[in-house]
Amino acid sequence: MRVKTLIIAVLLFLAGLDLSLAQTEHRYAPAAKDPSRASTVIGRMIVHTVLPGETLLDIARKYGLGFSELKAFHPDQDPWLLEEGSRIQIPALWIVPPTKHRAIVVNVPEMRLYRFHAKRGTVSTFPVTVGEEETQTPLGTYRVVEKEEDPEWNIPPKLRHKYKTKIMPAGPDNPIGRFWLGLSARGYGIHGTDNPWSVGRILSNGCIRLYPEDIKKLYPDVPKGTTVEILYEPVKFGFRGNVIFVEVHEDPYGFIEDMERQARLVAKKQGIEEHVNWEKIDEAVEAKNGVPVPVGALPKGGDGKKPSRSRS
Repeated sequence: MRVKTLIIAVLLFLAGLDLSLAQTEHRYAPAAKDPSRASTVIGRMIVHTVLPGETLLDIARKYGLGFSELKAFHPDQDPWLLEEGSRIQIPALWIVPPTKHRAIVVNVPEMRLYRFHAKRGTVSTFPVTVGEEETQTPLGTYRVVEKEEDPEWNIPPKLRHKYKTKIMPAGPDNPIGRFWLGLSARGYGIHGTDNPWSVGRILSNGCIRLYPEDIKKLYPDVPKGTTVEILYEPVKFGFRGNVIFVEVHEDPYGFIEDMERQARLVAKKQGIEEHVNWEKIDEAVEAKNGVPVPVGALPKGGDGKKPSRSRS
């Protein structure tokens, strides 16, 4: 609850920022030698009034979230039985993940894709489905080598018994949807889906699925040769001015032995371990709800002086 209280408190802080590109492109400034000049927390908190018959699935899609994102923030909420007229918070804010190429980044633990527009200083982001633990999405740096609209699906041998065919023709029943971005990792790609409610979950055969409306936006914006980095970063730190935020997700593939230790390693790598409140970070690690929370502050001017740390 303390973590959620922090999120509510930061709502007013973020509401006053320049969010004119919300839900399309978000302005950001990557960390440089002086992290206090960085701006890597994007988006905002939103309050939604539940309409008749709405479920968490409906609301997540409306605001560009995956089902798991919204459910993680409201773990005690029945996703199918929402009280009409009630107001729920929508955590439509994220920390931009680390990237070398500023093209496309997919972060598996958060089930989210980021499309960078480096020249404009903006980034767009979409929820995705990634591979199950048994059929993991491959990590690494790849390129887009194929683009196809209304593709056929060459069904993997292990799934042919389910569909009773080798080739699924293009059409509304094709599981890969209307658009295919094939990666240099053979057999893997970024595509749509005929089942939008599967987006934002850990359940694909390794490919990366988007909502139909999202892949429709992304497809024309991604030329062949675009770099795609697939990361595994369950803990991210970000900045808004001199305020430090942390965002913690579940570890779906079981790669991290100790999440608290992982948080300290990431903080040390970014040179901020002396400027954060570790009690607040431990709370975020315990919650693992994937929403950025403020956990400290850099010295003004980035002069490296250690600030006094609150233990509240």
